[in-house]
Amino acid sequence: MAGNTYAGKNLRIRVDGKTVFHATECSFTTSRNMESIASKDTNGEQVTPGNYTWGVSTNYLVANIPSASTTQIATKELLDTYQAGSEVEVQFTTDIAGDVIITGNTFIEGLNMTAGTNGVATGDASFKGNGDFVTTVAV
Repeated sequence: MAGNTYAGKNLRIRVDGKTVFHATECSFTTSRNMESIASKDTNGEQVTPGNYTWGVSTNYLVANIPSASTTQIATKELLDTYQAGSEVEVQFTTDIAGDVIITGNTFIEGLNMTAGTNGVATGDASFKGNGDFVTTVAV
């Protein structure tokens, strides 16, 4: 699949090695501060790149993971990790050879759950990067 577009169904977030159970959507974001350089000899603003922030987020269906599962993380474990304020490693990947893997340490920044009367309960979690992220290629 390398060289082709990434299928959304294959792109997952892994938290400490476990995929988010019943994920429906995930995203990676990064933003860099641009520091302005002012001079009497320039017209217009000139900038230089500063520090950056990054994070990942996911939306999922709220459900209990099967008791035999050791490869998935669900709402209870996410809530426990959030309350403890523990740092976790996240990966944003498809696991398909040739595709990019983004890895880094994060803290869970926020968790939300919504339960409409006529629908399935959904949740979302956001993770704030702590330090650099690393990009590699799946083999």
